[in-house]
Amino acid sequence: MCGIAGIINLDERPVSMGMLRSMTDVIRHRGPDDEGFYLKGRVGLGHRRLSIIDLSRAGHQPMCNEDETVWITFNGEIYNYKSVNETLKANHTFRSSCDTETVVHAYEEYGHHCVDHLRGMFSFAVWDEKSNRFFAAVDRLRIKPFYYTVVGDTFLFASEIKALLATGLVEKKLNHEAIHHYLSLQAIPVPMTIYENVYTLPGGHALEVENGKVRVFSYWDIPYQQYESDDVETHRKKVRDLVWESVEMRMMSDVPLGAFLSGGIDSSAIVGIMSELSNQPVQTFSIGYDVGGHEYDDTYYANLVSKKCGTEHKSITVTANDVLARLPGFLHHLDQPSSDAINSYFVSELAAKDITVVLCGQGGDELFAGYNSFKLVNKFLQRDAKWGRVPSLLRSGIAGSMKMLPSELSAVQKFNRFLGDYGSFVNKYARIRMELYEGEKHSIYSDEFISGLNGANTFSIYEDYYNRVPDEVDALNKVSYLDLKTHLGDILMRDVDVMSMAFSLETRVPLIDHKLVEYASGLPASLKLKDDVTKYIFVESVRDILPEEVVTRKKLGFNFPFAIWLRNELYPLVDFVLSREAVEARGIFRYDAIEKLKETFLTTEITYRRVWGLVLLELWLRHVHDEDDQFLADAVAAARNHKVAA
Repeated sequence: MCGIAGIINLDERPVSMGMLRSMTDVIRHRGPDDEGFYLKGRVGLGHRRLSIIDLSRAGHQPMCNEDETVWITFNGEIYNYKSVNETLKANHTFRSSCDTETVVHAYEEYGHHCVDHLRGMFSFAVWDEKSNRFFAAVDRLRIKPFYYTVVGDTFLFASEIKALLATGLVEKKLNHEAIHHYLSLQAIPVPMTIYENVYTLPGGHALEVENGKVRVFSYWDIPYQQYESDDVETHRKKVRDLVWESVEMRMMSDVPLGAFLSGGIDSSAIVGIMSELSNQPVQTFSIGYDVGGHEYDDTYYANLVSKKCGTEHKSITVTANDVLARLPGFLHHLDQPSSDAINSYFVSELAAKDITVVLCGQGGDELFAGYNSFKLVNKFLQRDAKWGRVPSLLRSGIAGSMKMLPSELSAVQKFNRFLGDYGSFVNKYARIRMELYEGEKHSIYSDEFISGLNGANTFSIYEDYYNRVPDEVDALNKVSYLDLKTHLGDILMRDVDVMSMAFSLETRVPLIDHKLVEYASGLPASLKLKDDVTKYIFVESVRDILPEEVVTRKKLGFNFPFAIWLRNELYPLVDFVLSREAVEARGIFRYDAIEKLKETFLTTEITYRRVWGLVLLELWLRHVHDEDDQFLADAVAAARNHKVAA
């Protein structure tokens, strides 16, 4: 796992070595073991290395082919590199046992189709001197990031946005549309970023720069196939084989390796398989909390799994004060606002003290219908069907009667929401997934901010993904597709990457191996959500290696108890960050609307993300965008002083 960066001057100017080095210096945490550069005329490639496979200097990057005409800077792991090498050896000479060299020769052999032969997680850039062509790609599920921009006649790319900013060429102009989407999604959707004219390469996409033009194209998307049989045992065995194979491939390492263990089905299954395959105890890591009991704290279940699997387990208890103490480091590494990243920060910090590679369980819920969203969409569709069977005259009468009732009544509001979503799959999905809806966001914006949105609408993101799925795909698998593209890609994968790499920790994600994704995506809905049991086929495939209490436990998710902290110890932080002075100085929101939202949060059960998302956004803007360290220090002091006074 590494950090990559590079510069291509489209007008033939020579690249500045100082500028290239400044890009790699700010992402040194991604690769503290080594650095390297390729600099020739108008092209510069930079690399920071975290040594995982082939720890010798033979793995030094940027790496080249035999005649030094193809150069690569690579971030990731190719798990099938040995089998790919067997084919490539007929025409190419290998000088290392590093998977980076596999990609170099695969590019020589197959051109941009090289990605079709790679199984793993990756983000890489290739400069082809002979054809004068630049080629870059990210893995199918975008586990590894690739950011890029064009400034005048200069193309820049890097593993993190801060490396692009380090050149001094990129204007830090906030993207209003990105902020608009963030408030609904709690993260910024690809391909946009928090800054205008800076982009993320989406999963399954590649990029070419040739003759001064940048072309982005898709090379993979989730395929949907119809299986001849719905036989449970056949699919159970296939899922088990694919999961087992995926975990085994990701245990390839020349450095200490372990796993995050939340105590949920996904991470527990991975640990169980690792324990079966390893001749040594697996090192596992989890975090617990000082409030909330079992509703938030998974350590009880993690300990059950650890005991059954014989792991060397470590856990820490995180407090609100710990959150305050880690905010500066957390925000520094958070390239873009995300309300879900801080849990990954804490568990990565813990694991990095003992290991360099960690396996985690992200993706299982999106792929096998683990979230409550799958149940809710089914429920909403059933309501649609019932309403559709009501005679049209009677429907009109009911709708008319509801209009005569006071609009503030809860029943009236629910009915109106139902009518607004009726017949629309996208509206139903958005109703479940969006934190703030379009009207709600506009009600808290300042007039000036609204004028800069140019009609941005978060629903259109879901509509775009929905339109890519064939009509014949069932509703549950459509939910899975949208979850994989948005919640997994835009939040979980981005957060896990940047937070783990903050501690030079490589994270591997077995449950979104693309072979497993391709197979599972076509499974009938009845094998994923069966008799209201989520992840049915996956659970059946791993049941024998897990404690029964873990198999039957209620789904909680990997969340901090912010709902408790933000109403208690951390509320002074909320009050400081969202004060009248701070809100009006930023100019995005109307203070009276923000104050009402804060009051509603304290007196009702609305989700904490509505408040934490706003707090995190302003803290990020102050600390990272404005580079105002004092504001964060004062905010933290306000929270701590309040606690001392209490």
